Amino acid sequence: MAFLLVGAAMGAPRAGAQFPVTDFSYFESNELYASWASPSTTIVSGDESYSITATGYGSNYKFIGVVAATGATHVELEVTLSGPPQADGQLGPIISFVDDDGSYYNYAWFGQTLGDHVLRAPLAAPTWISNPGTTPGLNLDAIPHMHMQLDPAQFGSQGAYTIEWKNLTLITAAPGDFDADLDVDGADFLLWQRSPAVGSLDDFKANFGTVSPGVAIVAVPEPTAAVIALLAAAALLVRTRRS
Repeated sequence: MAFLLVGAAMGAPRAGAQFPVTDFSYFESNELYASWASPSTTIVSGDESYSITATGYGSNYKFIGVVAATGATHVELEVTLSGPPQADGQLGPIISFVDDDGSYYNYAWFGQTLGDHVLRAPLAAPTWISNPGTTPGLNLDAIPHMHMQLDPAQFGSQGAYTIEWKNLTLITAAPGDFDADLDVDGADFLLWQRSPAVGSLDDFKANFGTVSPGVAIVAVPEPTAAVIALLAAAALLVRTRRS
């Protein structure tokens, strides 16, 4: 137990894996299927991002090859949204994946404020499914196509917005992250306490205090009495269940 307390005091180490899809460096989308198109749209493909300035709903497709990401649990999208004040809280980036058997899963983050965002969603819980495919679920070792969209909601076509696509990544939750929120903390222990079938307490103990790749690390305070009591309770429960 001392190891866990030291780990929590020193910061938030990483656990899990990270599978980059694209960093949008000199990105090119498929102009044959674009609703973001010239001359009404301004597209800037640079060395760090892919920027689109447009009015109203927009979308485009991209062939991304084969992304080998078996075990990934979440999609993570990094974007910057800009526009007039009326667009604040209205713009909704959407990423869709299409696998080799036609499964078409959409992940949407509606109603985002203007500014920088790191948006995440569980791969197993898409916002909606356009096509279940021959075999339900995404084949994470065969996702050749990606679809990018922007839903302007009530902002509609009142003015131009800019969406700057920066990074798209598939990531895994750490073992012991029973609530799939990409960190292993007290909430996971409480979930295990209510329902031990969610996973192994050993995984929780081994990864307590970790965050998944891509998740911003924040300062972790010295262990409080509540944390110490939590870990002591875990040890006591294990001894009780084994006796």
